[in-house]
Parts: sequence; structure tokens; C-alpha cells
Amino acid sequence: MLETPNFYHYLSAKDNLEITQAISERGTPEDIAHVLETVNLLHQKNNKFSTFSLGMKQRLAIGGTLLGYPQVLVLDEPTNGLDPVGIAEIRNLIKDLSSKGITIIMASHLLDEVEKVCTHVAILKKGTLLTAGNVNEVLVNEEIVEISSSKIDELEKALSNFSGFTGLKREGKSILLTFPFGQADLEALNRFCFDNNIILNQLILRKKTLEAKFFELTNQ
Repeated sequence: MLETPNFYHYLSAKDNLEITQAISERGTPEDIAHVLETVNLLHQKNNKFSTFSLGMKQRLAIGGTLLGYPQVLVLDEPTNGLDPVGIAEIRNLIKDLSSKGITIIMASHLLDEVEKVCTHVAILKKGTLLTAGNVNEVLVNEEIVEISSSKIDELEKALSNFSGFTGLKREGKSILLTFPFGQADLEALNRFCFDNNIILNQLILRKKTLEAKFFELTNQ
């Protein structure tokens, strides 16, 4: 599926898929109703393509790729330009297709969507593969602990005597501590602060976002 779906605007969803099926010779005309049901457009099969929202057009384009029941789909920017509702619809559709055993290869610069949808990720820069692997494995080479207290200045000063973290960054009323993966001991950190008469009002273990990892790898 290309980034921008393009069908005959004056024809219905059903007619467009019939043309797609005839040209591609994938599947049979009888598959079209099932495909439209899969992408949740069966009740609008007789509506003209020109009346569809962008999200509906994207779903029809995915429907076109499903003719012939392929085992692998290649989608280029499937959520680009969609509103939040359209993004959620395509995201849920992709997850549903994946649960049925279809492998989906998706190119996207919307890294938050990649993180929510994909099981594996590869990051490219000018044709060079920088990293690849399970999404969680790519992200969790380090851990970030976010802590805060009403005594934020005293907290920052006290942390100079706490060992184990590799980085400290203050963001407003919070402090971010970076630890090597698997070495963030939240219980020990909480006890240390309490022993120094500092009560934490927030203690959260965060993983690095895919966006942060992308910027780190590409030096952007």
C-alpha cells in the first residue's frame, strides 16, 4: 500500500475493489465482501470513494492489499495525515490483522505509532541500518527513574551521595536519574531519600521512548 490511497473517486468502494481484483488477479470477486467487512466498510460498500474520510480511504487501500489473503503486507506511512480517530482505526486494524497471522512491514516516521503497534523495529539513516530488534529490546538499554519531592533542592543535593546512576537531569520539579538496564533499585532509592528526611511524592520507572532512541542513534 502506497502512502496516499488513490482509487476512482466517482466509483463505490465495492466497484473499486472489483477493479483492483480484476487487474491484480489476486483472489476472486467473492472475496470482496469479506475484505470490506474486515476493514469495517461493508455497510458503506456502495458509497463513492469521494465521500470517504481519509481514514476510510486508508482502510479501503488496506482492503485492496488483502485481496487474495496475502501472508505479508507492506504499508507505507499508513497513518500519515490522519486525525486521532483515523489513527486509532488504522492502529486497531493493523493489530487485528497481525493477530490473524499476517506479517506487516510498516514504514513510518510517526515513532509513537511504531512503538504502540510494532513488535520489532529497524532504524535506518541514509540507507544504513543503525539498529534492529524487538521494540522493547531496542528501547531498554537503560532505565530512567523520575522522582520528585517538595524539597527538590535538598533532594538533588542528597543524590550526590547515592550511587548506581549514570546521569542526573533536573526537569522543573522532577529529577530524572539514568541507570544501566536492570540496575534501577527503586526500593533502595526510596529508602535512601527517607533516611535523608526527604519524602518522595513521585517515583516512576520509565523506559526510553523510541523517539529519544532515534535521536540518539542518528545524532539529530
